Formats: sequence, C-alpha cells, structure tokens
Amino acid sequence: MTSPHSVPGPSRATEIARLELARLAPSEPLDAVFRRACELCADALTVERVGVWLFIDNGGALRCANLFERSKKEHSAGTMLRVADFPAYFTSISIRKAVPAEVAGTEPWTAELAARYLRPLGIGSILDAGIFVDGELVGVLCHEHVGLPREWTTEARDFVGSMADLLALRIQSAEVRELRAAFLTQDERSVAHEKAAALEQLAAGVAHDFRNLLTVFLGYGGLLARRDDLPHDARKQAKDIVTAAEQGTALAKGLLEFAHPQTAPPAVLDLGAVAAEFMPVLKAAIGSKYKIQYTQPDELGQVFIEKGQFTRLLLNLAVNASEAMPAGGLVAIRLAPVKLTGNPSYLGRFVLLEVTDTGSGIDAETQRRMFDPYFTTKSKGTGLGLAIVRRIVDRVGGLIRVESSESKGTTFRVFFPRVGASTGGTALFPILPPQPGAEPA
Repeated sequence: MTSPHSVPGPSRATEIARLELARLAPSEPLDAVFRRACELCADALTVERVGVWLFIDNGGALRCANLFERSKKEHSAGTMLRVADFPAYFTSISIRKAVPAEVAGTEPWTAELAARYLRPLGIGSILDAGIFVDGELVGVLCHEHVGLPREWTTEARDFVGSMADLLALRIQSAEVRELRAAFLTQDERSVAHEKAAALEQLAAGVAHDFRNLLTVFLGYGGLLARRDDLPHDARKQAKDIVTAAEQGTALAKGLLEFAHPQTAPPAVLDLGAVAAEFMPVLKAAIGSKYKIQYTQPDELGQVFIEKGQFTRLLLNLAVNASEAMPAGGLVAIRLAPVKLTGNPSYLGRFVLLEVTDTGSGIDAETQRRMFDPYFTTKSKGTGLGLAIVRRIVDRVGGLIRVESSESKGTTFRVFFPRVGASTGGTALFPILPPQPGAEPA
C-alpha cells in the first residue's frame, strides 16, 4: 500500500483564505458565500473537490449546497447522502470537530463510502469539518483529495475547522428566506414530506391486511376451480376469482414495496452506460409497436444514485409514454449534461433525462395530481408508477418537470444532480416552475 504523503500547508494561503471569507459583505447571499468558501479552501489546500453539505429532512440526509471541482472550475449542487445508508460516517462527524481520513478507502468511518463514492471519483483522502450552530451539527465542510493518500497536517485541520466556524456564523446571521432555500425547509416541502410519510404508513397497513384476506380467496378459489363435481360455469367463475385475487396480491405487493422500499445505498454512476445497457430490457417491456429513439453525448458527468432505482425510474417513464400511444409510436429518450438557471435552490450542473411521447397529451387537472400516490386515469392502473418516480427523484436530490400539450404529446424531464463533472459541453437550461401541487421546489 502506498503510504500517505504530506502536502505542505501554505500558512500564508490559509490565512488569506480565512481573511477573505471573514471579510465578505454581510449582504452577500448565502449561496455565494458557500461558493466562495469552497473555492478558497480548494486553492489554499490544493484540494481538487471541496463541498458544503447541509442537513435536511429533519437530519435524515445531507444535501450538497455547493461542490467545487478545482481543475475544471465547476460548481454543482443537490447530491444527497442519507444517514440510513452510511451510518458509520454520520456517527463520526457528529462527535468530532475535524475528521481526517488519510487513506479514505480503509478508514473505519469512510470504508462504507469507499466502493460507492470514493473510488469511482478517485478520492484518496478526506478531511471533513462539522458546521455547528448553537451546538447543533447543521452541516459539513468536506475536502476530497483526488489521487494518492495524503497526510493532513495539524495546520490543515485547524484551517478547515476555522472555515467551518466562519460558515456557521454566516448561517446564523442569514435571513429566514435564505435559510429556507439552503436547507430546503420551505413549507411546501415539509408538507409534502409529512404527507408522503403518512401515505406510506397507511399503505403498509392496508396492504398487509388486504394480502391476508386475499390468501383466503386464493386458497378456496383454487380448490373450487379444481373440483370436477361442479358445473363448468361454476369452475370458470372460481378461476375468475383466483385471477382477480392474484391481481390483488400483486397490487398489495406493490403497495408494500411503495411503503417500505428495499434499496441498496446509492453509488456513483455514469447514467449513459447504465441506460445503454438497460435498453434491450426497455424495448422488450414496451413492446414491438413502439420504437425507442435514444441519444446521449460522449460525456455526461456522474450521478450518485442506486442503479436499480434509476432503471426503475426509466422503465416507469418509458412504459408511461407507450401507454399514452395505444396504437404505437415513437418514445424518444435523451440524456444530456445541463446547467440550470432560474431557481436559486437548484442552480448548478445536472444530468438531464428526457422521455417524450407523441400521444394525446395530459390535461391540466391530471398534471396537478399525477404524482399523487394511487391517482390514476387508467382502468387497470395502480397509481404508483409516477409516485415511485417522484420519490426516487426526491431521494437523489433532483427535480422533475412535465411539459404537455393536448394532441401533441408529453415530455418528462428529470434532473439528476451531478457529483462528478463532465468533460464535454454543458448547455444552459432555464428551469420551469413546477406544476401546482406536483412538486415542492
């Protein structure tokens, strides 16, 4: 194993960085403070990746408020780390002021991040400092060194601790409006979070009891269907009961999966490679009446998401598009790197997934409710397909928009926050406001 090497900490550079951050005007917006802090830390310590991460959802997750990649001069935001996925890491940062990991892949508190986050991004060492406000941990200032393991000097540790303290002071003095944007604590998001939790709890209870009842129908229906002494019509009716009960059991299973999804922790992925690999499955799922037109550039950047969650989202959107064209048609799927403009909570670089159909379009009332669990306009629909899409998007810190015109078709756009920069071109993309009731933003 390569032993950690020490990178001398330039005293003059760290002192200049501290002074510059401290002297930023009180009127400077909080997102601009985070942006400048990341740049100053990266330059002072010669670190490739520096990010400010803030706790959201009642402390259940860290959301990247700003990530700066020094060699590419790029900023991004939005990636999520959930406490339940990486418990050892979150325990360590809650009890220590500055947490160094000189060989990040083997340190006990970062080992669970090694295969899913550190190695795919080439990160050899980490130096994190907690951001504490009134004794409460509200975020983390994270330094990610790309390359060979690195020894963090005492000066470097003191420096990142002091920069985290300066950020804590800015958070304390920020206006309520800025804090809501930074910590995503808008009333709409809080209400949606509570509503989703209540629906999931209700779904679990109903599905459990419903499945137990259906077991009786399946058992006795199957016995009746196999009895030769019953009239043919009676046996057929019994088979119909079994078929209906099997469909109900599948629905109950879907409800339980919605209420308690069993997913692995996320990992750094190239969505282009995953989508290309999944394309044969997608074509088989929507059927031969439909043609898939799939496009992507050579470089997208990387996204932090569990592979099965992304393919399920893609499948749900493609099936939804095909169902909008009963006679068949074209399903266009596109991936592209974009930089969003127009919404302070989502400024940064994302990977865009577009799924477009040429169906009859979606009316305004349906657009308002289509992400609600159990809402469906289909005779055999469960109302869970788009609700699952929405939940996956929320879990990764992304957002979703829908553009539809009656008789012209519909485009679903999902924006995944990038955790690794693209070496290709990134197009500016003005983000539209959400449909009323469709998404907190």
